[in-house]
Amino acid sequence: MKTILVQIISVIMLAAILMCSAVQPGFAAAAGEIAASGQTTTQPAAPIESQELEAFLDDLLAVEMAEQHIPGAVVAVVQDGSLLLAKGYGYADLDGQIPVDPERTLFRVGSVSKLFTWTAVMQLLEQGKLSLDTDVNEYLDFAIPTTFPEPITLRHLMSHTPGFEFKGTNLWRLQAEQMVPLGAWLKDNLPARVFPPGEVAVYSNYGTALAGSIVERVSGRPFNEYVEQNIFTPLAMTRSTFRQPLPANLAADLATGYSYTDAYLEGGFEFQLPFPVGALSATATDIARFMIAHLQNGELDGQHILLEKTALQMHSQLYTPDPRLESMAHGFFENTVNGQRILSHGGDTLLFHSGLYLLPGQNVGLFISTNGIRGRDVVDAVRKAFLDRYYPAAKPPAPQSAAGFAERIAPYLGKYTKAQSNFTTYEKIYSVFSPINASLDSDGALMVAQPGRVLHFEEVEPGLLQDLDDPDNQWVFGTGPGGRLFLISSEPFPLFRTPWYGTGTLHLLLFVSGTLLFLGALIVWPIGFFTRRRKRSLGSQPTPRPAWLARWAAALFGILWLVILLGIMSIFIDILPVFGSPRIIFETVPLLNILLSLSYVLGGLALAILVFAVLAWVRRYWSLGGRIFYSMLALVALLLTWSLAYWNLFL
Repeated sequence: MKTILVQIISVIMLAAILMCSAVQPGFAAAAGEIAASGQTTTQPAAPIESQELEAFLDDLLAVEMAEQHIPGAVVAVVQDGSLLLAKGYGYADLDGQIPVDPERTLFRVGSVSKLFTWTAVMQLLEQGKLSLDTDVNEYLDFAIPTTFPEPITLRHLMSHTPGFEFKGTNLWRLQAEQMVPLGAWLKDNLPARVFPPGEVAVYSNYGTALAGSIVERVSGRPFNEYVEQNIFTPLAMTRSTFRQPLPANLAADLATGYSYTDAYLEGGFEFQLPFPVGALSATATDIARFMIAHLQNGELDGQHILLEKTALQMHSQLYTPDPRLESMAHGFFENTVNGQRILSHGGDTLLFHSGLYLLPGQNVGLFISTNGIRGRDVVDAVRKAFLDRYYPAAKPPAPQSAAGFAERIAPYLGKYTKAQSNFTTYEKIYSVFSPINASLDSDGALMVAQPGRVLHFEEVEPGLLQDLDDPDNQWVFGTGPGGRLFLISSEPFPLFRTPWYGTGTLHLLLFVSGTLLFLGALIVWPIGFFTRRRKRSLGSQPTPRPAWLARWAAALFGILWLVILLGIMSIFIDILPVFGSPRIIFETVPLLNILLSLSYVLGGLALAILVFAVLAWVRRYWSLGGRIFYSMLALVALLLTWSLAYWNLFL
């Protein structure tokens, strides 16, 4: 039983992550189209020497890949307009013992694909066919609802601030015949607008897919064709494609994705329904050419994918939740690490994990991709080790919080929920299994505990927090729109204080106690029924019909509650072993809609139990203990129904 519970929690956490990875009051986007380049002022470091780099990466990847059971990886490093190193590690195909070839082997790069979508948007922007500040409805053949007075613009889409809730269903499929046209997918999977545009950053796959559709409609060409003709061809990226499945001339060279338990399990092709979001398959050397073009402000070998002024604009800051934090350029994430300004984007499918990192001030780019389910740890380790080795920064003195920090931070202690969550569908329940808690540790530092990591912060200036272990990791805390208390890093996706009635602990306690209470009733009442039947044969008074109906209503509630609970659990433990995730990630499960529909019956029974509880006291059914017990059932039934409604577990 413990193993099953662990599986349920882990797969729901994975689903929450895939649906993938502290803001100043106002949450305002940076105004205007900044003309400044945003280049770092850091003095160029000594050039990296290719042989030394190769030896360093060989040692590093040997350790990291073995530790994380990654069968294959590829790395490309560019410097000063040239490919410094491109090297494959391990195997693209374990059965065939085919080694990774950086010039031939294609990897699925996940959300690194988004950089190509945003580059296409910037191309159309410089041609005057798009505007960052026009209502996107003017470019679409369907309407985004006017939930808020402010329209959604491309500026919002590029900075992940359109205000859509996070939605993870219908992103992936495992069969080509299950694919649907992009326009149809957009219309059928429109997420709710939950924040005014420009106020709160929520990583939005839907927003990028919307931009991809706009590229199609404005250019008059299918997205795949547009990218091939306007990005791949001028950059001579001959071994890259967004097409799914891959063209015949490339398909044989696609790396196979693997998971690992006691042995490697081979995965199939992961079809991305909103393909502009993450469908790119490419070689490391092709990605290297894309990095060089961006580092050279849109130019490679005399070919331009962007004019210099457009590239500089794309690399400039577009949004930050706080002027003390970097956050978003035009599609790139921006951060300062070891004194270096970095433009980056990560990418993840279930089996492939990638990262692209540009250091404009050093004219250096790093790309890494892996074909194992735990590859994200390898990507992060390589990024960190590369920066620490070639661009080290002196560690500053440990920060000391100013007097009064404990009092200032006190209102912010407690449970948190990611703004990058779902609020209107059953996916809201995923947040229960990703608990975040802020508290003070024994030294008086702020401790933020999240699944898989615990961070410790001191306040270096009012409202600004610095990680004690990573000085570049700075967060802010404050009060956002509607008085919501928040913590936020430069990612820049905020965490909001969870109200007491929304904490996962409360609802899990309610689910467990309610289930046990109704199970007790379902066990005790049949025993009582046979006991009363025996007494009636000896001449005792029969149970009044309303009292009999009252217990039947409660019994039916208990049975239906168990059916719904066990049914939902069965959906999430129906795991595809190679992906380590539930089948619902990849296909529609009709049983879920049936179970959610039954919630209305459950609500009706809860109201009936409440009515019968009142009658029991008025007409004095059963003993005093019996009436108290039934009243407890009525209260718990109402609370369980409320809990289902709170988590949107009604169809």
